[in-house]
Amino acid sequence: MRIENSLKNMIFGLTGQITSAIMGIIVRTVFISTLGVEYLGVNGLFTNILILLSVGNLGFDTAIIYNLYKPLAEGNQRKIQGFLNLYKKAYQIIGFVIFMVGLLLLPFLSHLMNGATSIQEIKLIYILFLINSVSSYFLVYKQSIIISDQHNHIISKIHTGVTIVSNLVQILLLLTTKNFIVVLALQITMNILKNVYISHKANLLYPYIKEKNNVKLTYEEKKGFFKNLYSLMLYKISGVVINGTDNLIISSFFGLYWVGIYSNYLLIIATINTFVSQIFYSLTASVGNLVVKENEDRNYFVFRIIQFLNFWVYGFCSICLWNLINPTITIWLGENYVMSTFIVFFIILDFYTSGMQNATTTFRETTGLFQKGKYRPVFAALINIAVSIILANKIGIAGVLLGTVISRICTYFWYDPFVIFKYAFQQPVRIYFLRYFGFGILVFSMGFIINYMGNTLALHGQMNLIIRAILCLIIPNMCFFILFRKSEEFTYLYKVALSLLWRLPLKRFQKKVESL
Repeated sequence: MRIENSLKNMIFGLTGQITSAIMGIIVRTVFISTLGVEYLGVNGLFTNILILLSVGNLGFDTAIIYNLYKPLAEGNQRKIQGFLNLYKKAYQIIGFVIFMVGLLLLPFLSHLMNGATSIQEIKLIYILFLINSVSSYFLVYKQSIIISDQHNHIISKIHTGVTIVSNLVQILLLLTTKNFIVVLALQITMNILKNVYISHKANLLYPYIKEKNNVKLTYEEKKGFFKNLYSLMLYKISGVVINGTDNLIISSFFGLYWVGIYSNYLLIIATINTFVSQIFYSLTASVGNLVVKENEDRNYFVFRIIQFLNFWVYGFCSICLWNLINPTITIWLGENYVMSTFIVFFIILDFYTSGMQNATTTFRETTGLFQKGKYRPVFAALINIAVSIILANKIGIAGVLLGTVISRICTYFWYDPFVIFKYAFQQPVRIYFLRYFGFGILVFSMGFIINYMGNTLALHGQMNLIIRAILCLIIPNMCFFILFRKSEEFTYLYKVALSLLWRLPLKRFQKKVESL
């Protein structure tokens, strides 16, 4: 059942991400042609500001999802109601606080932009961004039970449908009105409708959550919850600072124009990252269920499977990005929108090091090891800001990205696996690092070899992109297969894939028989 739920979540999640990616690229193309790169910079800057404000979330979503695994497995409806009541009340308070803090930032917007802007309605645009962000806090709490119960595919279906409709209307509005404010108003409306429908769907699936009740958690349950929440809050702050300050620093040091140029790369990176992360996010609830029911040896084996899958997927994507991202930008938008290979290297290094943490992040969140090393995220955030600012003055935009990588290496990279291996698996952590470095050397070797081959061919335009894409598709996957085809991890994944492929035709056959 875990594999089936994970597969459903993965398939619908990936379908949704593919749809969002295609629509996102089309919308971005129309956006640039109708509004220009300065509006694109504003979009990137305000998105990052609101990411920083989302620190008010305090990790409630992760804490609630983690705490729902056990009562869902046991069918304890009263405890589920108690956690959802807490979640609802907390998110209403958080939403109000974020809105007020966001309004207080209005007078300081000009200080976050290096140089003047020709956009007159800048404050109104910011307020609309703020409303769009805050509106979710009053409606989103019920989706946590769907995620915890391994049915994230339901949310993916709804999200995909709303994304298609929203993006089609956005394109129409951009072409006809060329008005960013109208587009933002549409985004707010669609976001509210999506969250209302998800809430309605949760009520249908779990009728007891819509019943009027005054269920409260016990003192011990609240104590355990808030103890974990405090540690999660520190991780949340760090994650927000690490991922949400790059555009702020780039804007402050280099101006909105470069935020706009960088945001095109960020769109491609974020699309792939979200697309790939969906695979591992789909596994989270199943891992949580596994941790509750299985032993340490089984958990460790599953961790190795996820780490191996993590390497193959993120390694392959990193190789493709290194060889294809600049040719793609050139064909898509033109050479004026292309960044140097020096900057691109650090963009991809950030992508790879962040993505390779999925296995440790998944198990840290699902095993409840929130207390261990709870102050590490604070150090990560401080290192990120300090190093990014220092290196921005030394080597430019690449320094901002390198600062993010350095902060991650100094904290999460070594401490998260140390905690998991010591407390969850009872295994020596050196095994993890040996595998990690071996995977990394292989990935970057493949990336540079393929790049050398592409440069040697000296092709241009679409032919250059096509040949490089073929090389990226064949060489790394063939190499990975030859090296790992006899490993336990590959053998397990291969058997799972085969069983699922056999299961799908059998289900179709059973349905036909039942219909006779």
